[in-house]
Amino acid sequence: MNELDSSHKLTPDQLKKQIHPDQLNFDPLSPAPEFSQIMGQPRATRALEFGANITDAGYNLYVAGETGTGRTQYIISYLKSIATFGNTPEDWLYVNNFGNPTEPRCLNLPEQQGKKLLKEIDRLIDSLLATFPAVFEHPSFLQKKNAIQRLYDDTYEKAISVIERSAASKNVALFRDNNAITFTPIINGEIADEATFSQMEETEREQFHANVIQLENQVNEALLELPQWQRDLNEALQLLSQQTIKQSLRPLFDSLQQTYQGDAGVLLYVAQIKSHLPKVIRENFDSSSEGDTSKQINSRRLLLSNLYKPNLLTHSGLKPGLPVIFESSPSYANLFGQVNFSPGKEPTAVDFQNIIAGALHRANGGYLILDIEKLVIDPWLWQSIKRAIREGKITTEISFNEAILGHPFCIKPEPIPLNLKVILIGPRDIYYALVQLDRDFNELFQVFVDFSAEFDANPENLQQFAYLLHLKATESNIAEPTASAIALMAEYSCRLAENQLKLSAKIDHIMEIVIEANYQRAQAHHEKIDVQHITQALEARQNRNARLRDCTLEDVLSGTMRIATIGQAIGQVNGLSIIQVGETRFGSPIRITATVHPGTTGVVDIEREVELGMPVHSKGVLLLSGYLAERYAKGFPLAMTAHIAIEQSYGFIDGDSASLAELCALLSALVGIPLRQNIAVTGSVSQLGEVQAVGGINEKIEGFFDICKARGLTGSQGVIIPAANQINLMLSHEVIDAVKSEQFTIYTAKSVDQAMGLLTNHDMGKKNTRGSFPLESINQKIINQLRHFAELTAKARLH
Repeated sequence: MNELDSSHKLTPDQLKKQIHPDQLNFDPLSPAPEFSQIMGQPRATRALEFGANITDAGYNLYVAGETGTGRTQYIISYLKSIATFGNTPEDWLYVNNFGNPTEPRCLNLPEQQGKKLLKEIDRLIDSLLATFPAVFEHPSFLQKKNAIQRLYDDTYEKAISVIERSAASKNVALFRDNNAITFTPIINGEIADEATFSQMEETEREQFHANVIQLENQVNEALLELPQWQRDLNEALQLLSQQTIKQSLRPLFDSLQQTYQGDAGVLLYVAQIKSHLPKVIRENFDSSSEGDTSKQINSRRLLLSNLYKPNLLTHSGLKPGLPVIFESSPSYANLFGQVNFSPGKEPTAVDFQNIIAGALHRANGGYLILDIEKLVIDPWLWQSIKRAIREGKITTEISFNEAILGHPFCIKPEPIPLNLKVILIGPRDIYYALVQLDRDFNELFQVFVDFSAEFDANPENLQQFAYLLHLKATESNIAEPTASAIALMAEYSCRLAENQLKLSAKIDHIMEIVIEANYQRAQAHHEKIDVQHITQALEARQNRNARLRDCTLEDVLSGTMRIATIGQAIGQVNGLSIIQVGETRFGSPIRITATVHPGTTGVVDIEREVELGMPVHSKGVLLLSGYLAERYAKGFPLAMTAHIAIEQSYGFIDGDSASLAELCALLSALVGIPLRQNIAVTGSVSQLGEVQAVGGINEKIEGFFDICKARGLTGSQGVIIPAANQINLMLSHEVIDAVKSEQFTIYTAKSVDQAMGLLTNHDMGKKNTRGSFPLESINQKIINQLRHFAELTAKARLH
């Protein structure tokens, strides 16, 4: 049995990679060494270093990889480590644009100077409140004001005096009451009252009325210029007020202008405040300081603050360096800022004080990290972020959705210059789609940082893995894991990676196990997380997610789902499949059957015919015809109809890992040779008969083992896997122990002949120098049967 002898029976040592604590080179009492790269990611580290430090336009980054690998935290940690060496960005403020309040101006100041300017403006406001309206009650101002008023009063009095003398010459008295002039007759040197006036002769009254008309005409002529006198008075008083205000403001602004000497933007704004203030003071500070209530003072302070105090949009923190901002909810408002509009406020009352910064403002000058999946769901937002990067400015405006809802937008802030590095984090498929379909993306995001799902389990990475787990345990405020516990987690990481030579990059998932192990430790009142706590956490998690697995096992044991683990059968073999629903992932045997008869249809995939077979599975079945023709039917037509089915399968089937089992069942049915039912098979097949690697190998083996164990291990049970999958084995201790005690066997196969030899306990036969198989070999019997089918089919066609 040459083929059977050449197959490989695996030893217990080959079923799992053992990691000893000494291999970690880890000492929790010593500080972690300086590692040259992100754990196991040399390519990603070099790309990240390049992208983060190059300053040319367009070199923004796209970070790809699987979720749960800690990409975001790695990126943030790295950027913060280099951000401290960068120049702290400037502070940005919005100020009142007095010429056009609907378009607020932006100001930039060196770091920490934004708050200083606000304090300077606060001191200016305090000085203004102390100066006005008190200056209008100062004796010198009142003296000048009274002098101007007297000048007006003297002119008025002179005009009225002339009329009074004219009235006296006509025995008429002139009276003034609130600038109203009236006349009364004088009789016998006395002013007549109403009774006396009624006793006057008619001729006297007529003369009095005539005199009054004459006097009123004189009044009109004398006071013809009274409106001009009043205007001159108002202008003089206004000029006095302006001069007084300017004289009073000059010393208040001197120190402010001296402080910002050389800063054109601030000096321009200060000059605009100084120019705008007189009107505000005249309109709001003309009341006497005596009796001013705190409410009035606070109202004036609020007025001045709203008009003149800048809106500090962004400012540098206490720590120097570049900002590193991760925006977890990248809506338009959260990125570009917004104008905070209160429903009870009139749209015209919205001004520069209502502008709120977005993540772009806060990250300006530094780094902004965004989730691409959240960006691209809003096409308008995605276009806006690209436009901002391309044009180098932040424009705060209402979003498309807000415009549809009728959001009032009464101001248009001046755009703020934008200079930052954007880091997008997302899956590879979105990256490749954007590269292919979005021309702007290619221009703006030229650095691709690709995080691997796994990395080499070499000494350096094992050491870094140990220190990283220890650090994350400290950051999570859980107990310290022992070196043995970390070594066990490294083994678990190899299982996640499905490779004895690799560690999984899913550090978030690994830390979940450590946190759950900490719970087991706390329950046991132990000081540190040790091996037993890790084991308990893994078993507890598996048990929580095992309902579907247990139901499947119960169906098999009860006979509802027919899976044989003893005896032999023609055209029937146990395949191995994976079932995954959410976090639940387990192996489940499947019964594969085949029937064969003469015909021309070829291999019929029943799953495909009923539309349950997905493309990859159907491809695997179609390859079987190619193998049969290449291997056995070079001298005659392949005239055969075969039906292959996965029994009791009611869902979609994908993947080609069942193609080896399907081919074995087909060959068995073709020549009527029985196959062992105590061995399950997995592996894909090429047209040349090579057995190729498949995924989920550990779960598949453990799934069949669980059934054999439940029915009773006999020592003859086992599985056949591709030889290429040996490196992927990280089996449970239970399976390894069964192999050690020779209760279960794991074989590897490189060819179909090796697998068939194991399943049939017969030598498949090798070709001799003439290219022929031995007469009694299974391979020769297959050729004979296929030739017979071809002859029968040819005869049928003739008839």
